[in-house]
Amino acid sequence: MVSIGMENGEFIVLLVNSLTVWGKKRDRSVTIQDIRFSPDNRFLAVGSVESAVDFYDLSLGPSLNRIGYCKDIPGFVIQIDFSADSKHIQVSTSTYTRQVHEVPSGKIITEQPVIERITWATWTSILGDEVLGIWPRNAEKADVNCACVSHAGLNLVTGDDFGLIKLFDFPCSEKFAKHKRYFGHSAHVTNVRFSCDDKYAVSAGGSDCSLFVWKCQ
Repeated sequence: MVSIGMENGEFIVLLVNSLTVWGKKRDRSVTIQDIRFSPDNRFLAVGSVESAVDFYDLSLGPSLNRIGYCKDIPGFVIQIDFSADSKHIQVSTSTYTRQVHEVPSGKIITEQPVIERITWATWTSILGDEVLGIWPRNAEKADVNCACVSHAGLNLVTGDDFGLIKLFDFPCSEKFAKHKRYFGHSAHVTNVRFSCDDKYAVSAGGSDCSLFVWKCQ
């Protein structure tokens, strides 16, 4: 399955092979910022500008009834990642805070020892000790827009407001970490992801309206 979020708050779930609509729902009236399937393929997490993440149980069918949601999120949602066991999500917000919530209750987890024991299935957050080194000297908080850790967990790629794609080692916990820089985009790289085999990275530009494919060597 693949899911697409809309500006009007609706999201659509498609079957990949045929691209036919499996289900669609609109529980919010604002832009959907990020959508994630859980690793066990049971849950769909939908994050919006309405400072919320809604949970849907896909095993209940295409009616897509909401079974829980996260509240008390400061600012709108930027990135969502599931834990490897599908029991938690981490949420990065527009106020540059990172929160961890239970799935599907939405209960916020604040105990640091509990958070440190969580293994994340993906990492796209620009926040956290694990990615502290991606922020350059004298950077404003809005300068780094997106990040993605490779499936092997060895590399981290970022996109920023200056059109740069940067490649770091992961984890990247030391300030101003060494990295390689790649040019091509104009200002504002909006998103970046590794391919499933980590052989390529795909970046989406903002003002240039372009998708770049980078070969990882």
